[in-house]
Order: sequence, then structure tokens, then C-alpha cells
Amino acid sequence: MKLIGITGFIGSGKTTVGQIFKDLGYVVFDMDVWCRKMYFEKNFLKVIKQEFPQTFKNNEFHKKTLRNLVFSNEKELQKLESLTHPYLKNKLLKTIHKNRFNPYFIFIESALLFKMGLNKYCSNTIITTAPYKVMEKRVMFRDKISENDFEKIFNNQDKTIIPDVSCFIIDTNQSLNHLKTDIIQITKELETC
Repeated sequence: MKLIGITGFIGSGKTTVGQIFKDLGYVVFDMDVWCRKMYFEKNFLKVIKQEFPQTFKNNEFHKKTLRNLVFSNEKELQKLESLTHPYLKNKLLKTIHKNRFNPYFIFIESALLFKMGLNKYCSNTIITTAPYKVMEKRVMFRDKISENDFEKIFNNQDKTIIPDVSCFIIDTNQSLNHLKTDIIQITKELETC
């Protein structure tokens, strides 16, 4: 098995690139999906309630309140990451172990690939890029948030995406057909790595 990372800033096109790989028949794991599922696990919500009691009203969890809290306070963001990152890393390591005899590529999509040090498990990395205003427009539409909310999220995102020789950089600010062509070319190059 070769694990290939897909990473980039919020709204840079990671999910679109991941979906194209899925359409081509590859397995793609999305860490954002794993993260969203955490918030439906009773044990995890107990920890959130203990650490962030203000995010619960009438015993009901409000994720938007948590998002607003952590993206306006670096200390609170670090506290949340200390809870989520070990879970996500453990999930990735279990996934790698489970698929270790798979002879094909497996992709992992994560904005935090470099911040969490998960790139060390990847034989190659694909970095998605797009202009700031394009990312902003995508996220505002997708998440129904304001420019101000996007700016808070973007400014708190990890900026340690560091391309190296094993990285492919793909500009997602192009037509879907051109993007698919670029991705098919990347798969051909990955096969020869």
C-alpha cells in the first residue's frame, strides 16, 4: 500500500480532488468526515462538555458555538486540538494497519497533514491551491458563513504546508475537466514513483 496525502488550506479544493480520485476507483479517507463523526460519539461529547461547557445549551451540543470560541481564542483552539488530534492520528494508524497489504494507492485527505506530522506516513503528498478570494467564496457558499467568519478560520489555519520533492501541487482554480486531466497525470506519475 502506498499512502498519498491530499492537503491544502480551507476551500482549496481538497474534497473535489479527493472525489475525482474516488471516481477513478481509488480509496480516499477524509479526515474531516472522521472529525465530524467524533461529535456524534457520546464519549467524545462528554469530554467536550467537560472542557467546553459553554458549547452546550439545554444539554444539547452546539458546534457553531465551539467553532466561534476556538477560532477567536488560540488557547481554546489548542485545547480542542489536544482532544481531536490524538483521535485522528490513531484512526489513521489503524487505517494504515488494516490496509497494509493492499497493493494499491490509498489517499488521505487532511488540512492538518503537516501540522499533525501525518505526512511522514505518506509516500507522496498532493497540495491543493487556489487564490484566497476563490477559497473564501467556496467556503462562504458551502458553509453559509460570512467573510469575517472565513477570515477567522483561515487566519487560524496551520500554514506549515511545506512542499518538498515528493509533493505534487495542483491548482484547483480551473475547469473540472482540466482538473481531472491533471489528476490523471498525477496518478501516472505516482505509479512510477
